[in-house]
Amino acid sequence: MRSYRSVPFLAAIALPAVVFLSALAGQQGSPPESPKPGQAPGEINIRIVGEARRKIPIAIPAFEAAGGESRLQEIARSIHDVARDDLDFSGDFQIVPEEYHKLVGHWSDSKANYAEWLGIGAEALLVGRVRSESSSIALEGRVYNTSEERTILGKLYRGEPSLQRLMAHRLGNEIAQQFTDRPGIFLSRIAYVSQVGKAKEIYVMDYDGARAKRITGNGSINLSPSWSPDGKEIAFVSYRNGDPELMILNSVGELRKAFPQSGELNSAPSWSPDGRLIAFASSRDGNAEIYTLRAADGQLNRLTRNDAIDTSPTWSPDGQQIAFTSDRLGSPQIFVMDAQGADVRRLTYDVSYCDAASWSPLGDKIAFTARVPGGFDIYVKDLKSGQQVQLTQSANINEWPRWSPDGRHLAFASNRTGNFDIYTMDADGSRVRRLTRGGNSFSPAWSR
Repeated sequence: MRSYRSVPFLAAIALPAVVFLSALAGQQGSPPESPKPGQAPGEINIRIVGEARRKIPIAIPAFEAAGGESRLQEIARSIHDVARDDLDFSGDFQIVPEEYHKLVGHWSDSKANYAEWLGIGAEALLVGRVRSESSSIALEGRVYNTSEERTILGKLYRGEPSLQRLMAHRLGNEIAQQFTDRPGIFLSRIAYVSQVGKAKEIYVMDYDGARAKRITGNGSINLSPSWSPDGKEIAFVSYRNGDPELMILNSVGELRKAFPQSGELNSAPSWSPDGRLIAFASSRDGNAEIYTLRAADGQLNRLTRNDAIDTSPTWSPDGQQIAFTSDRLGSPQIFVMDAQGADVRRLTYDVSYCDAASWSPLGDKIAFTARVPGGFDIYVKDLKSGQQVQLTQSANINEWPRWSPDGRHLAFASNRTGNFDIYTMDADGSRVRRLTRGGNSFSPAWSR
């Protein structure tokens, strides 16, 4: 039942007059609303693909396995491929094609051939070496500036062989930081919901789709995972006791109710940037409204007060504002208010049935889902210019966008191949990558 995914609260109360996004998946899109005064018609048709920023050409030859042991060679190959894929995903690097490497002699610290690597276009060079140390492995990574002929980064990591991917991600993070002065995101994770028989369970995977692990197993409906800012807890909605309750699961597997709940309907949790509050939707006072919950003691504060359905809150990165979905003016649209519930204003005007807003960590954009003829697509609203950009155009359902920690990528769910899977794309809609395969997966949440 699709309404369990995008708007579980609305599905649960089953209001006949208003059905948001996912419940409308099989319908054709309605004509768009008229733009507000002063807004250019047709604004939503803008689509920009590919950012005009220079990428750093880097060569990453095969990592050396000290001693030539076949198992170690396998590990070295795996670490190399993960580090290469990390740098490619970042969008800051242009990976020099491997076939160019044969034009260059083997790298040697004692006889550095900088000019040869620069000759094939590599302004930077990553060299890696893996060796065995008792029951552990050691990864040494060095990065060279070929034009200046000097070492600019050297790192050594040790750990069990099972940690090889994490070691590669750490190396990727260090390299990204070195060249861009921004922390790498390669140790971030994505939580999501996946179908398990008739149940829907919460899973967690690496940002690139590897090491997927199920973290709930109650055989019920579990929805809308949301990471705490420190990555140690996940809030989600569970029907394990029959009614939708807000639950919190910590990193050691301890599960607790977010606050005492006795039959009321609660949904769409969203952690504040400082980790003190969780915004969510609830019918505890008879209507779907936005509340905040103080995580430390369960204190509740109601933010919205009207007869409409308000749901799907998302915090601004400074914690001063909350964007949310409301049908208070007819069709569901995205609104913004301050963190105390005052100064409510409408954000979306020229697309119909908007939901599942997500505020960029950079604070400048809000991504959301909107209904279009033939399905749903993902849009981004620039809060400074007011420009609205359509990122997906696949004549299917693309929904639930969630930002990466650096604000340069989005995770989302799509049924473009038949089943629902989790994908990522760059913030401009380019370089779409599929992370999950098989079954149905949806509602991604990217850790910080």
